[in-house]
Amino acid sequence: MEMYEKESDDHAFYHDNMFCHDQEATVALMEHVKVPWIAFKVLAAGAIPPAEGFRDAFQGGADFLCVGMFDFQVEADAALTRTAVAEARTRKRPWF
Repeated sequence: MEMYEKESDDHAFYHDNMFCHDQEATVALMEHVKVPWIAFKVLAAGAIPPAEGFRDAFQGGADFLCVGMFDFQVEADAALTRTAVAEARTRKRPWF
């Protein structure tokens, strides 16, 4: 019987839209890195809403985000970014 991704507990199993299920490990790794951190794929190809992805990335220690968007999304995403940065002022990792 062929196993499909939704039936697999193995994260290494093939996924056509895969994202990190252990973001705490990334945050812990980057916590002591003393250079700017540009986080990318924080929305997992649309699987994570922008407000959640931006918030989690900045709160987790990212200094910048590399995010794809259409021209009509720029204004809303800029507002989400300002909110996420403001909410991350008390994050553990210092800003670079």
